Amino acid sequence: MSDSWSEVRAGWDAAIRAVDAPAGRRSQVQAGMARPGLVRHTIAFTGEPGAGKTMLFQALSEGGVRLGGEETKKSLVPEMGHRNLVLGSLRIRVSALVVPGQVAQERDRAMTRILSEHTSPKGIIHVVCWGHNKVWNRANQNVVERAARDSSGVLTPEAIRSWHLEKELADFETLCERIQETRAAQRSLRWMIVAVSKADLVWDRIDEAREYYVPDADAAAQPPPSESGFRTALRDLADHNDIRIAVVPISSQLLRHSFSDSLRPRLSQLDSTGVGALLDHFYRTLKELL
Repeated sequence: MSDSWSEVRAGWDAAIRAVDAPAGRRSQVQAGMARPGLVRHTIAFTGEPGAGKTMLFQALSEGGVRLGGEETKKSLVPEMGHRNLVLGSLRIRVSALVVPGQVAQERDRAMTRILSEHTSPKGIIHVVCWGHNKVWNRANQNVVERAARDSSGVLTPEAIRSWHLEKELADFETLCERIQETRAAQRSLRWMIVAVSKADLVWDRIDEAREYYVPDADAAAQPPPSESGFRTALRDLADHNDIRIAVVPISSQLLRHSFSDSLRPRLSQLDSTGVGALLDHFYRTLKELL
């Protein structure tokens, strides 16, 4: 895999170009309810609480971008869905399991279930959001804010984002360990997409996000000391497993993001057309991996 990181980075850059492409040049994809007689692929959606797993699953299932409205509620139990994805001339039946992001018995059971002998997925869509996690209640928000304040009591968006990034990295490292330790996953898993969600919130820093998540092809033999922990974990996963990997930016719903009630919220920097182009590129990436 070490010689393929240039392809992974090219896939990321293609998503950026898709946003800038004229509307008439964009391809269209659809999704619909599953029907019998189609090729079936099992996919697991994993990731931290509030990263956007359910939003992405719904966007892929419904074939469109939600504009405003309420954000989807947190998942406390695994969500199963069977859908047809119409990728150009290719019609595919997908069995998808959205693993609840909460650190609870339900999450551990769901992970054990999807990596078991009979249900181990062919692919994993691991959802991350560069530290822009939704915090679901006031008590959890207080925990985040206390941990993120500096010694003088100052709270900044970057401090909160860094706190979430540490948890996101630990979660991804745990997933990689479980894949390594599970024979069923070793046999069945063929691909992984790292979906960097809520990209519309950080479009002015999208190149920084790429450098955080996507290993550098030129540094494959000797990763730089400054390489992010996420890049290192992803590189190690690829080096020890025969799976294809893609890392792409994606947005599923146009919403503002609030790090804290005391801080100015982040607003979407793309319109529905640009976000739709990211979703379309995600479909095409999925088609190439299936």
